[in-house]
Amino acid sequence: MLHRIISLIGIACVASALTAEAQKKPTTSSQNTTGQAQVAPQKKAATAPQIRVLPGQLQPASDEQNKAVVRRVFDDLFTRGRYEFINDIYTKDCAVHFRGRNNRLEEAVAEGKGWRSAAPDLVMKVDNMVVQRDFVMVNWTALGTNTGKGNGVPASGKRILIHGNSKFRLVNGKIAEVWNEYDRDEIFRQVGVSPKLGHLYDMTQDYWSALNRIVSDTGLAVLQFSLIKL
Repeated sequence: MLHRIISLIGIACVASALTAEAQKKPTTSSQNTTGQAQVAPQKKAATAPQIRVLPGQLQPASDEQNKAVVRRVFDDLFTRGRYEFINDIYTKDCAVHFRGRNNRLEEAVAEGKGWRSAAPDLVMKVDNMVVQRDFVMVNWTALGTNTGKGNGVPASGKRILIHGNSKFRLVNGKIAEVWNEYDRDEIFRQVGVSPKLGHLYDMTQDYWSALNRIVSDTGLAVLQFSLIKL
């Protein structure tokens, strides 16, 4: 009888030791103490870095904004003759290049007005437009009827159809430089004017432009000198 009691006490001790050891091991259950499944915390979705614009700093214009500005050259200026928008479209020091000539903005504007005077119904259509960083390239078509005088072209009543391309460099949403390419001799041929006369007109215009620049620069220098003296 004593032997059985000692055996039962030994079995109870072993069971107690096994229970204590099991309680020390970490649980691998997917449920918490309330019986609900534990859900792993979700990672926050990565967000694109925000571009900070400092006070007084202009935010770079987007490709679509640059295209919209360039399109106004063809829609507002050349087609509708709305030259009051020039300061909204171009920078004040914008340079215009054509056939090796470097014109100031006011000279290029005067030439554009001359073509509209020669063809009052002038329409310039954008055939296609490509953006590369700060540059916008345009292939265009000009259509009009030569019913007026302008840029050395007399009124002939003939139709004008010219294809050309232009490249625009934009800075802070305005056009700062332009490169134009088109066959000007073809315009003279279409209206019945000898290209030689057209070249003579170009030479005359270049002479007057150079003279105006000298007068303008001299006048500015005199004004600055007068201000210094004061």
